[in-house]
Amino acid sequence: MSTSAGAQESRAAARDLVKKWQDAIVNVRVVVKMRMSMGGREVQSNDDTIETVGTVVDPGGLTVVSLSSINPGAMMTKLMSGSGSGGQAVDIASEPTDLKIRLADGRELQSTIALRDEDLNLAFIRPINPPAKPLVAVNLSDAGQPALLDQVVVFGRFGRVGGWAPSAALRDIGGIVLKPRTFYVLAGESAGIGTPAFLPNGKIVGILTVRQVATDRPSAFATMSGAEGLGLLPVILPADDVLDIAKQATEKR
Repeated sequence: MSTSAGAQESRAAARDLVKKWQDAIVNVRVVVKMRMSMGGREVQSNDDTIETVGTVVDPGGLTVVSLSSINPGAMMTKLMSGSGSGGQAVDIASEPTDLKIRLADGRELQSTIALRDEDLNLAFIRPINPPAKPLVAVNLSDAGQPALLDQVVVFGRFGRVGGWAPSAALRDIGGIVLKPRTFYVLAGESAGIGTPAFLPNGKIVGILTVRQVATDRPSAFATMSGAEGLGLLPVILPADDVLDIAKQATEKR
C-alpha cells in the first residue's frame, strides 16, 4: 500500500470514529467564584463564567473534565507560588457555584460535581436529574495502548463562536512517561483538555488533561522552556486510570 493510500485510509477511519463518538463530547459551562488574597488579605472577589469541554463516560450522563478547567484556583496559585507584591504571597481560591452540561443537540443539563481528583487533575460531573434517555458515552473499558510515534485521533468541540461543532485532529504520540505512572504525550503543540484520544482501530487511549508538579519559584526565563518550565505538561491519562476513578464517582452516588 502506498503512503498516500495509507494516509487516506487513516483519515477515513478517523472520520468514522468522529461520527460514532462525537455526541459524547460535550460543552460544560461553569460559574466560578474567584477570590484573590495577598499576604493573607483578600484583595479581589468576583464571579467568572468559564466554558470548557468534557467527555461523557456513562449513559446516565457522568462526564469527565479536567479539574483545573472548572476550578482553576489551585493551579493558578501554584503557578504564582513565591511571587507577589513586596514579597507577599498570592493565593487564588476558586469554587464552582453553577454547572451545566450542554449536549450536542443543544439541551442543557444542570449538573453537580460528583468527584474530584487533584493529583490527576480530573473532575467528574453528573446531571442532577438523569437524562430522559441514555446518552452516547465512550467505553473506557475498550482501551488500547499506543507506542511511540503511533497516530491517535484527538477529539474536541468548539464553543459558541464555532457553532458548537465537533472537531478532531490526527496527532502523533511524541513521548511516553512511565514514572510515577504512565502518561502519553502528544508531539507538537498541545491539544485541548477533557476530551478523548482514540487509536485509529477504535480503541480509546485516554483523556487529555494537564499534569502539574511543584517547582521552585519560576524564573523570568521559565516560559522560554515552554509549559514544562512552569511545571506543566499536557498529557493523555490512560483510559484504565480514568475508568478506575469513574467507578468511584459512580459508587459515591
